[in-house]
Amino acid sequence: MGLFDKKNCDICGDKIGLLGNRKLEDGNMCKNCAKKLSPHFSDRRGSTVAEIQNQLAYREQNKSVLSTFAPTMTFGDNEKVYIDAMKGNFVVSRRTPGNWSDENPDVIPISSVVSCNLRVDEDRDEIYIESSDGEKRSYNPPRYNFYYDFIVEIHVNNPYFDEIEVRLNSSQVDGMGTMEYNRYQQMAMQLTNNLMQNGNIGMNNTMPMNGGYAPANGYNQPMNNGYNQPMNNGYNQTMNGGYAPANGYNQPINQGYNQQSAYSQPAQQQTSVPQAWFCTSCGTKNETGKFCQSCGAPRG
Repeated sequence: MGLFDKKNCDICGDKIGLLGNRKLEDGNMCKNCAKKLSPHFSDRRGSTVAEIQNQLAYREQNKSVLSTFAPTMTFGDNEKVYIDAMKGNFVVSRRTPGNWSDENPDVIPISSVVSCNLRVDEDRDEIYIESSDGEKRSYNPPRYNFYYDFIVEIHVNNPYFDEIEVRLNSSQVDGMGTMEYNRYQQMAMQLTNNLMQNGNIGMNNTMPMNGGYAPANGYNQPMNNGYNQPMNNGYNQTMNGGYAPANGYNQPINQGYNQQSAYSQPAQQQTSVPQAWFCTSCGTKNETGKFCQSCGAPRG
């Protein structure tokens, strides 16, 4: 058999056109059958004809389940996570619910979620000094503008795929600690909370690495707290609606506890202790009392 001889699809039986073959572990598949596979599936070459046939049967059943899917919550501005809280399922798609027929996105039970991980990918552009003759030179030390992508990795127990990556932002987010940055952090936290079952699933927050360069103040960056991270990590803290708090430290104001404004420590119950005073008439130091123990003059 020649290299360019046409083959038949082992799934549907149709002829496979030139450059249309999709190799399987023990056979061949046409591109039309390949389009019907789950968008989260990635192990085609390692799958047998029987495994592909089983997946396509599951995908047909998915269509009927998808027809009754009614999202109650949506997360993300790019690829979106739609959650049907009434039935306990979720769907990941870039399309709106009315345009799902061709894509047939997988309806995934929330109970199959194993874990969620927020990955914040960092990109940066160096800021240069431009001289009067148009030449550019670096600051010393170098300064950068930083940009971020918020990607939620959802690990699931499914026979055909085990991980889904969702990029929440549609365009890169400028600056760590900004209102937009905090909004996507909180969006990721809320998404994870809704995919958790009975609070038993944890969320890992992988913060971006910046190659050892501390962000320069005044260039879309917050104050450096010593860890090259924003003060508010968005988790296990009071929600602030996506807006930077007004207390000057990028921390949510904890209204459930009595705090001292300067150190964010619980207020201490203090007993009034009389203070020593000096008599203005004779100069005698008095430890207590309202009258001088030496000359009897009243406390000034």
